[in-house]
Amino acid sequence: MSDAELVATIITSGAVLSFAQFLITRWDNRKNISKKLDDNANEFKEYKAEQARTHILRFNDELHNNMIHSEEYFKQTLLDIDTYDRYCETHHEFANGLTVMASQYIKDEYKRIYLDRK
Repeated sequence: MSDAELVATIITSGAVLSFAQFLITRWDNRKNISKKLDDNANEFKEYKAEQARTHILRFNDELHNNMIHSEEYFKQTLLDIDTYDRYCETHHEFANGLTVMASQYIKDEYKRIYLDRK
């Protein structure tokens, strides 16, 4: 093997190795970005569930304090109950069961106020 062929082989193998390292690094970066996006999406879903729980409990307190609410506000709270319950069904580690009584009371009051009088 001539010196020129040796140099070409060394350069080529170094370039291939560098390119392989570049591809591996890029793949690792994509996996890390993908994991961070998944983590952020999960955190956002948990945040939405926590906000729904807070809204449910606040609305329940307001009902117990005889505050009057529009039918639209009731419906929004019923949507929050659904959001919270769906999240709890798929995330058993999440502190659930905190709104069971409140949710039932809100549903009963909605039925009493808006459905029974129609």
